[in-house]
Amino acid sequence: MFIAFEGPDNVGKSTSAMELDCAAQPDYQVTKAMHAQNVADWQGDILMPHCYDRISWFTHMVYRLALPDREWHDEAVRTVFGMPDTHLVVKLHKPELSDFNEAAPDSRTGLVIDTPVARVNPVYWAMTETLMRLNAFQGYDLFRSISIIEVMNTPEGYSQHLVAHDNPSWDREPGWELLHRMVTTNQDLLNFLQDVEQRLA
Repeated sequence: MFIAFEGPDNVGKSTSAMELDCAAQPDYQVTKAMHAQNVADWQGDILMPHCYDRISWFTHMVYRLALPDREWHDEAVRTVFGMPDTHLVVKLHKPELSDFNEAAPDSRTGLVIDTPVARVNPVYWAMTETLMRLNAFQGYDLFRSISIIEVMNTPEGYSQHLVAHDNPSWDREPGWELLHRMVTTNQDLLNFLQDVEQRLA
């Protein structure tokens, strides 16, 4: 089973990918070639998930649309591709808690750049909801399932809960509405996605 984590800075996606990856070694910025190799090597065990910390094309599309006035100094070609064998999990800040800047060094210049998360967070929300609709429209050939987890990351503490989910059998399983409200930890999320995987098998 494959799980790809996406979202803006400080939502805990890297922590989730590390905790849930079967070898505690998630791949960063997955590309089409990287995923194809992992699929070829995969043994088909849903109890041994392989995780990705960001999807290269999705991350860069969101950031460039959210911050179109920024000079990215990046000429890398990023192939857009579907991952119909992968559960996409997008972790997002609760909107009223996203008004902060994340400072990080530019990989080319070394200069520290402030990223306004309040501009990135809503673009992730919009693009993920669009992907959910498109995935269903195309018969789930983009992702196996798509989930949105809302995060509250404050000085007082960290919490998360699943607020949206879609997969090919979701409408036929009304009882899952109660289940997804109880997904509040990384282990809950893994159990939930393993259950989804078994139902879709």
